Amino acid sequence: MEEQLSIFVFNHGRFGEELIKSAELITGKIDNIQAFSLLPGMSIEDFYETVKEPVQKKEGKKLILCDLFGGTPCNVAMMISLQQKIDIVCGVNLPMLIDVVLSRGSGKSLDEIVKGALETGQKSVSTPEKIQRG
Repeated sequence: MEEQLSIFVFNHGRFGEELIKSAELITGKIDNIQAFSLLPGMSIEDFYETVKEPVQKKEGKKLILCDLFGGTPCNVAMMISLQQKIDIVCGVNLPMLIDVVLSRGSGKSLDEIVKGALETGQKSVSTPEKIQRG
């Protein structure tokens, strides 16, 4: 049996929680996913203490999707990645999250899932006009 990939969304405000809810409208209930929100008044230390234990407790493959490269959630993700093997992708959007969720259990390696997430995230940023023209 393939071990399931744990997905964590590190973000500013309630973005991650709402992103997961939006993805579930399309994919159905998503298991083994958790959003961690950096809220007003939280320091980097507060955020680190909030996420450290839940992420460390999960067994198996782990992927952190961050909203913004260089922000506190991303910096904390990088701190955690120094302590354990964990992949990080920044710039999460809805198509990327759906791609990651649907790729779990497909037999793809974590490296392939990360590559697919990056490709889907980048390809989904466009204008309808450019899509129509090809």
